[in-house]
Amino acid sequence: MRLKADPRVRFAGQVTGVEGYVESAAMGLVAGRMAAAQALGRQVAPPPDTTALGALVNHITGGHVVGQIEDSTARSFQPMNVNFGLFPELGPVELKSPDGKRLKGADKGRARKRLMSLRALDDLGAWLSSQQAAQSATA
Repeated sequence: MRLKADPRVRFAGQVTGVEGYVESAAMGLVAGRMAAAQALGRQVAPPPDTTALGALVNHITGGHVVGQIEDSTARSFQPMNVNFGLFPELGPVELKSPDGKRLKGADKGRARKRLMSLRALDDLGAWLSSQQAAQSATA
């Protein structure tokens, strides 16, 4: 989220390629944390791509390019709101109802999104804890 020609220049908000007020504020938060860490001589790992913050950062920093593009100058970037399509898949998971039946259709989609949300909360908590531990170690 920095200018390649001058890494001191950082980008935040809508100019990064996100759409929406919440998404723009989220990119400002990430850019601010990274700028503050840099000013203090610390490194900040980007948030995990399994979180909404990380999925957006991944999207705007190149995660949107899927597969090989024949023309190396071609770009496929589209500004994006946060959505579950930006998150990495869960992998093979058997989604079942409380009575043990396999979920189908909309119920399966809701269950998958719930699991992705729970994973995101866990991963965000771990990322924040690691950032706090790094701050404490250098303080």
